[in-house]
Amino acid sequence: MASIASMSAQVEQTPRLIPAAVPLPGMPSPPPVDPGLRLSYSRVDTYERCPLKFRFRYLDKLPSSPSPDLSWGSAIHAALEAWWDQKLPNPPPVDVLHRALYDHWDDAGFVGMTRDEKLVWYRHAHSILTRHHELYAQNYLPAVACEQWFELDLGDDIAVCGSIDQVARTGDGGLGIVDWKTNRRARPRADVAGSLQLAVYALAARELWGQEPAWVALDFVVPGVRVTVDRAEIDVDGAIARIRQTADSIRAERFEANPSPLCKWCDYRGVCPAFEGDGPDVPGMAVVELQRLRRRRDRDSARIVELEQLVTHFLGDEAYLELDEPDQADAAEALGP
Repeated sequence: MASIASMSAQVEQTPRLIPAAVPLPGMPSPPPVDPGLRLSYSRVDTYERCPLKFRFRYLDKLPSSPSPDLSWGSAIHAALEAWWDQKLPNPPPVDVLHRALYDHWDDAGFVGMTRDEKLVWYRHAHSILTRHHELYAQNYLPAVACEQWFELDLGDDIAVCGSIDQVARTGDGGLGIVDWKTNRRARPRADVAGSLQLAVYALAARELWGQEPAWVALDFVVPGVRVTVDRAEIDVDGAIARIRQTADSIRAERFEANPSPLCKWCDYRGVCPAFEGDGPDVPGMAVVELQRLRRRRDRDSARIVELEQLVTHFLGDEAYLELDEPDQADAAEALGP
């Protein structure tokens, strides 16, 4: 933590995209650009809610337990991405949504549930996606991009990173920003206008495509309500100031607990001084995650051997398989939520 605290004081700078490191033919890859402190909307939001939770999750990297809501929401997001990212002139059939839901369904959050209990969640997701198709197929326009990764340099060794769910094309050729939410209830318009997440996305759109989005929206897919606000109502400067303030607090190592009604759902109560050890078994969660990762590592290792043998069989013993550099998806996974 000493290295964080010793970083330089804030310097105002116009946000800009951090360019990807693309190697020239025959040359080694240039070193990655290191912005110092990487933040995302989720990280800033976590810090603002509870600085100690931020430390537990992102600095100490304590494990968290899967939940039905997270697994369910991830599957719905994957299905929406598969449908909107088809790049077809006509709306893809609803089967694309249903098939993607099935392909991306993850049972990790449903451990301990009976098959019938899991089916309730699955059928609910199925019906939500069916309604989404009914709402948007009639006036369908292919997305400009889905899950668009960005990394903005804010200056003072601060970067803000993220992935935009959907960049929509407006009827007059402009851009709209959509973030899909699987909350049970839609948030009021004032909350959407004050969204830090959408403000960051609007800034990223300007840097990525050279134009401001006409509007930004949170699409609450569970109730089937999209709340849209004009770009003029979004306070980008205020969002940057919040990110800088969070960065300053992290560098000052201010990680106090902030007890609230949300604590009863926190995975870190067992190690939080505000609860004196009354909470989930963090070491137990670490053991479970470690066992899962080891099983995955063993499966991946076995598959690597099979593929190496296949390449050698077809291309000969001297074949050289050059692995690609980590792509944007790898970067997003490394950053985490």
